[in-house]
Amino acid sequence: FKMRGVYLSYVSCESRKKLVPRLEEHVILPDLGEYDVLIQVKACALRRIDTKTFCDLSPNVDQFSVGFEISGTITRVGSAVQRLLVSQDVVGLLPLDTESPGCAEYCIVPEYNLVPKPQSLSHVDAAAILAPALQAYTALYHHASRLGPKTTVMVLSAASADGQIIVQLCEVLETKVIAVVTSADEATLLTKSYPSLTRIMDLSSCKSLVTSCLQETGGLGVNCIIDAGVQPSYSLSDFIIESPLLRQQLEAEGHRHGYESAPPPTLCPTKHQIISCLAAHGCWITTQPDLQLDPPNSQLLFLKGASVHFLFTPVWLLSCDEQGTVLDMLTDIMKKAESRQLRPLITRTVTLDEVCKVFPMLGTASVVMKSDQKLK
Repeated sequence: FKMRGVYLSYVSCESRKKLVPRLEEHVILPDLGEYDVLIQVKACALRRIDTKTFCDLSPNVDQFSVGFEISGTITRVGSAVQRLLVSQDVVGLLPLDTESPGCAEYCIVPEYNLVPKPQSLSHVDAAAILAPALQAYTALYHHASRLGPKTTVMVLSAASADGQIIVQLCEVLETKVIAVVTSADEATLLTKSYPSLTRIMDLSSCKSLVTSCLQETGGLGVNCIIDAGVQPSYSLSDFIIESPLLRQQLEAEGHRHGYESAPPPTLCPTKHQIISCLAAHGCWITTQPDLQLDPPNSQLLFLKGASVHFLFTPVWLLSCDEQGTVLDMLTDIMKKAESRQLRPLITRTVTLDEVCKVFPMLGTASVVMKSDQKLK
């Protein structure tokens, strides 16, 4: 079975390797397993790919599939599939080690990674809501399970596509929200969109995040903080590296992975500021994979009885015993999306032929590949 699909491949460029998106015209899909489903892709969300994590999981991989959140129509099912039917509209997640990219005409997905798509929900909205909603569910229901009407959550980069989904889910939980933004325009956007927010803090004009947070919470701090990256403790320029070859290798490594991984926002709080904003037994949920805590920060966490959790949603598909949990979350996400309790923020839609042009410029924008091909 042949089709078109998008991959990221390494190419040599000026003595270092660089990732380049390419549209393969003749992708041969693997054989359909007994629990697999062949889907004609109608929409696929485009997000930055953290290839450093992929390299840690699969060191010998030289190319990466593009697109892991898809919505489409089933065209064929494996011999043991019982939950899903041919011609049924579904949404779901592809595992990190998938051989067939989601950003393609067709893809193969395990049955247990798919749920039916509500008829009233478009394929574009269904694909766009999956990743940010699963991230919000993981943070608010799994890591910070004690949240309720009497608790307060601080959301950093709250105006981003992922941040707004977290804010929306907090509204469902009736949790107080302190939204942190980086500009006056973002503050205006959130004020109009979410009038129920407890407070909006603009880092570009706020003199002290910690002082403002403690004033808002009566000196107690917040119960949960969900970040979007933190200020690094150091950079390559902080070190004296005498070997030109070693410096070149380190710079090449930074360029190699800096392209795919979303950098932290220009204005973002330090680790000490985040910990200082936490209440007793508070929970810090971070998306920073290389987080390092100095002894004073660790001591402050200890004195607060607080905890740090890493927000890495693909881990749900890396463990077989979590399949039921994933299906429950995806089903509930679709219900809330259908009732408009969760609403994706979509910047633009593109065709499959346009993906390679827009992929290097994704940033934090929410872009969805929309396919107009007819069912074969």
